[in-house]
Amino acid sequence: MGFAFRTPKTKNMRNSMKFTYWLVIGVVLSCAKSNDYTKYQETGEIRYAAKPEALKAFSGNERIKLQWKILSDQNINKAKIYWRNKSDSLEVPIVRSSGIDTISVTIPLKEGAYSFDVVHYHEDGVRSLASNISSTSYGPSYVSTLMNRTLISHSWTPANQGIVMNWGSSESTSIGTRVNYININNDPREFVVGVKTNSSTYTRLLQHSVLEYRTLYKPDTLCIDTFYSPINTLKVNY
Repeated sequence: MGFAFRTPKTKNMRNSMKFTYWLVIGVVLSCAKSNDYTKYQETGEIRYAAKPEALKAFSGNERIKLQWKILSDQNINKAKIYWRNKSDSLEVPIVRSSGIDTISVTIPLKEGAYSFDVVHYHEDGVRSLASNISSTSYGPSYVSTLMNRTLISHSWTPANQGIVMNWGSSESTSIGTRVNYININNDPREFVVGVKTNSSTYTRLLQHSVLEYRTLYKPDTLCIDTFYSPINTLKVNY
């Protein structure tokens, strides 16, 4: 009989404890949400400037050119370019037009590979998310590797006071070979031999003058500078 009477009381206590547990959890969650909301009210909505768009990097001779577009946001008044893990930076003043603006910045840099972050700013310090890109600055070490296109053979043609030059294959980054000479009127002449041209002919060269040739290179398709191999010479003697 005693067992029968105690059972309902035990169940009620368990139910009461469960109710108390969930009530405490509810109060804690309610306070947490309330505190989060207060924090949101205090800090306000996070604002960002418009991000640099269509960012491009152009390699060069001890320099790199960065270019990007501003599609919107008339409040942008400057950009900052960061590199070397933000240990180096450059500030770029910006005056917005009423439309899309293209910003170009050339940075002198020693030979090496670089990674850049570009960030826009408002006058009040509001900033954009960063746009990232990498590029290479070429210099003396790269130039030291450049070789002239092979001149397989040449022959003088006395009838027209000229020369025929037969060329070997071109390197993949070569854009041509420049030939310079003096004509019989003592005027300088310059021609560029295309990478697919196997033979080139020049006439009316000044006897006993010096013909020069050197090969031109662009290490990648976005390079803004042309690099040159050492000059090779031929004494004119037809």
